[in-house]
Amino acid sequence: MNKKQLLLGLSLLGAASLSLAQDSQPDWVDLAVHNFGAPINTMWAEGELSFAADGTMVYCSAREDMAVAPGDPKDLYIATFNAETGSWNQPVNMGIPVNAAPATDVDPLRRGDDREPWITADGNTIYFKSDRLATTSPRNNNDLFVTHKVNGVWSEPELIGAPISTNVGDEHCPAILQDGETLCFASRREGGYGGSDIWCSKPDGEGNWLAPVNQGPTINTAAEEFHFTQDSNGTVFFTSNRPGGFGGMDIWGAEQLGENSWGEAFNLGPQVNTASADMCPALPPGEASFSWFSSRQDNSLGNIDIFWTNKVNVDRAGQ
Repeated sequence: MNKKQLLLGLSLLGAASLSLAQDSQPDWVDLAVHNFGAPINTMWAEGELSFAADGTMVYCSAREDMAVAPGDPKDLYIATFNAETGSWNQPVNMGIPVNAAPATDVDPLRRGDDREPWITADGNTIYFKSDRLATTSPRNNNDLFVTHKVNGVWSEPELIGAPISTNVGDEHCPAILQDGETLCFASRREGGYGGSDIWCSKPDGEGNWLAPVNQGPTINTAAEEFHFTQDSNGTVFFTSNRPGGFGGMDIWGAEQLGENSWGEAFNLGPQVNTASADMCPALPPGEASFSWFSSRQDNSLGNIDIFWTNKVNVDRAGQ
């Protein structure tokens, strides 16, 4: 990581400096958990987020004042950081067709729920979950979609079809690993360990996807696992309510041993995890900091907010 990347990652979170001198101990600022604040967090629920390399952030929110339609449960928003003011610019609802309006007249499951975005490093592709093609029979609550920015305009989202999206798996939480091609996601399809499991697939070179591979018992359990995020060192962070956590959903990590092979999962500890739901990790540019969303009430603007902390807290928890 060069100095420019580090400064970008730190400034994105509104901090003048979070870097630690090698011969000093972290102070209280370094150890703090910070609320992203306005205008990102609101009185409504904010959730899953990801970052492009230039700091552009895409996330979801249940805010009613900017929804694409009344009654829309969640939409995707995009926001940029203003380095001159040290704060986030006003987020923009990505609008139709990226966000779908409710279509409960077609099927009661089509509520216009668009969430869990993953933006690629170049900022030109977003994968996400949507209920726009949900069906009551067979029961299919949501699928995975992808949209591309072409000449500055986001395209009509395309269904990521079989073998990724299915009519039985309720696929969600898509993300691309550091190799730039492996698509990981959560699914309830057969062949798992119980609940939502994390599966990964690669392109076959002909415009399709290979059969997804379950990521195995060190990642997946009889509990819920979802939202796979990998840093440049190969460590993955994900959400699970497996035993051994602090309560509710926690964020866990694991080291990559090889393709579809992972070391034992470790809990990220009490700086990140609480008795509330702590979920869906994200890595701002530079990877000096760590982000997620939580229902914790000790530092909240609403019922669910987005938070960040210095990544030294994550590293320490994993040792």
